[in-house]
This record gives sequence, C-alpha cells and structure tokens, in this order.
Amino acid sequence: MARSGWMLVLPVIAVAGCLFNDGAPVVPADPFSPRTPGAPPRTQAATFAPASTEVAARVETIGRKVLDANKQTSLRLQFHTIGSPQPEVFHLQARDVFVTEGLVSQCKTDGELAAVLCQEMGKMVAERELRADPRSRNPDHEPPPDLYIGNDRVGGMGPPDQTRLAELARFDKERTRSAVPPPPPDPRALAHAYLKRAGYAEGNLETVTPLLQAAALNSSFEKQLIVPARP
Repeated sequence: MARSGWMLVLPVIAVAGCLFNDGAPVVPADPFSPRTPGAPPRTQAATFAPASTEVAARVETIGRKVLDANKQTSLRLQFHTIGSPQPEVFHLQARDVFVTEGLVSQCKTDGELAAVLCQEMGKMVAERELRADPRSRNPDHEPPPDLYIGNDRVGGMGPPDQTRLAELARFDKERTRSAVPPPPPDPRALAHAYLKRAGYAEGNLETVTPLLQAAALNSSFEKQLIVPARP
C-alpha cells in the first residue's frame, strides 16, 4: 500500500520540478532591509534569457582574468550575460555584473571587453568607498612614540634638544592639514589601473567609451532587478 502511494506522488513531484526548473538565471532577493539606514536598494528575483554559451564563456574568462590580476579590490563577483541584442551593462552592489550579449558582440577584442568590465568594477569600488566611514579613508594616526635614551630626560621636561616638541608640532600640523578625508577614487582612473594590471592596453578604455555611452541610455534590465528603497 505504501509503495503504491509513493508511485502516485512521484509523478506529481516530477511535474513540479519541470515547472520551476526552466534553466533561466534567477537573481535572489537582496537580504538588506529597505528600512535599514544607509542600506542600498533591494534586488528582486528576475529571469532573463541566457546568452549563447560561447558569449557567456568569453565574459566569464575575461572577467576572471581581470579579477585575478586585481585581488587588491577584494571583489568577489559573479558575471551574468543576458541574451539580448540591446547594449546594456550594470552591476548590483559589489557582487554581480550584468552585460548583454549585444554589448559583448560590439567588443571586437578581448581588451575592449576587459575595458567594459573594468569600468564597471571601478564604479563598484568607488561606490563602496563612498558608503564607507570617511574616517576609514583618513584614519587617525598616533603621535610619534615618546622614547628617551640614557639621560635624555632632564627634570621630567623632555630631552634638552626639544626634539620631542618638534615632532609633536610636525604631527599636529600634518593632522590638521588632513582633517578632511579625501574624496572617493575616480571610477575611470580605477578602470585604467585594473586594465593595465590585467595586461591590456589602457587605450581600450577610450575605444569602448562610445559603446559605454550608448549602453548607458538603456536600463530596462537593471530596472527589472532593482527595487527602490522605501523612505
């Protein structure tokens, strides 16, 4: 009796699996709460047509090469290629980069595709630095150590040559001058550096500038994935 019951249930499970396993990439919902102060916009589940295997493999290969050459960014990215002729590229926070097959096909060389990905990585790192505590870009430094050797200390007033006072004055001057934290890095400058470290000519970034400008006019896929944060 138990065996016959399982025989009836199994076809139902198989059908359910077919309904949900359509092979289309799904972007999971973002864990950040929209009410959390400073939290970025949430992402929602969305499906899109996958790109051809050849194009997706090209993006993955070049993307990994750029990441491996720029480990100092600490980025852990997933590259997603959308099967659409419309040129578009965007990212979600500091974890996912999306690029359409149409934009990839416009990149005639691997260097040009690397430039497109490096530009997006530069934006991600700049945004990350902007969200960080300003003090992390300009950390407070400790004053120089108060060290005395032999009979340098006289009457508890410091060394007779006033070296300590000069060191403290110099430290205070430098701290005042750097009281305002520096601005976040320029995304394009970062992209140039990433491209060079990966072994590609920096001129590729200038070559793809018109492609990136045209792609910036399209945001239909990005709008599908991002849920604006509620006030």
